[in-house]
Amino acid sequence: MLMGTRRHEIMRMLEQQNQVTIVELAEKFRVSSMTIRRDLDLLQSEGKIQRSHGGAVRIQTFAGASYEYRSQQNQPLKSAIAKEAAKHVQDGMSLILDAGSTIAALIDELEPFRHLKIITRDLNTALLLANEKRFATFDVYCTGGRLSKWAGSLDGLYTEKMLAGVTADITFSSCEAVSLVKGAMAWSPVIVGAKQAAMSAAGKNILLADSTKFGYHSFAIFSALDQFDSVITDDRLDEFEISRFRAAGLPLTVARTSL
Repeated sequence: MLMGTRRHEIMRMLEQQNQVTIVELAEKFRVSSMTIRRDLDLLQSEGKIQRSHGGAVRIQTFAGASYEYRSQQNQPLKSAIAKEAAKHVQDGMSLILDAGSTIAALIDELEPFRHLKIITRDLNTALLLANEKRFATFDVYCTGGRLSKWAGSLDGLYTEKMLAGVTADITFSSCEAVSLVKGAMAWSPVIVGAKQAAMSAAGKNILLADSTKFGYHSFAIFSALDQFDSVITDDRLDEFEISRFRAAGLPLTVARTSL
């Protein structure tokens, strides 16, 4: 079987069963495991599959979900990531907080700090920070812009203009999908400008992405991964994927979800 035909068949198998192993592929096509690994490496480099330990999975596409739904998903993972992210914060810093439920998980970890200046385009996050008893010393700014009713976030020209007019110590960004090849992705091009403006305003950029975001694609790429000073995820990320990121020289931090 020709090399191109074999890879086409691998993709067809993944469409039917979502996951394949090197062993089953080598047996099916009567080639060596090394040959199959080269096939999978090439398909991954083209952004068509996601390698896993011992095989590959089909890349799934994320198209957005409501804040209410997302806030209930993977809470232990987000909490672990938030604790790790808070290690970068010091009293008196200025922070830009992106929208999303993983960013909202960071709010509890910020309570011990004093005199933080926080800018956010997320109304849910802004409401959490409006608690005078918990965050009395914080200065909180909410961007203007177009309201996404289902997400509770702001975007568009006015959001981007405000972010372009400030500087910050750290921007904490969220994403809908992460790919070593494609980068950090958002559900829509509409929010790309706001995310990029927030990153441009900060001295340090940190991406918060739980392990379920890896192996997915979303519609709009907003940053290459090497533009982040740190990518923080949780310890449920596949070891093979962790090794790939570190081999690429990317600053991946794995937060522990349990002792």
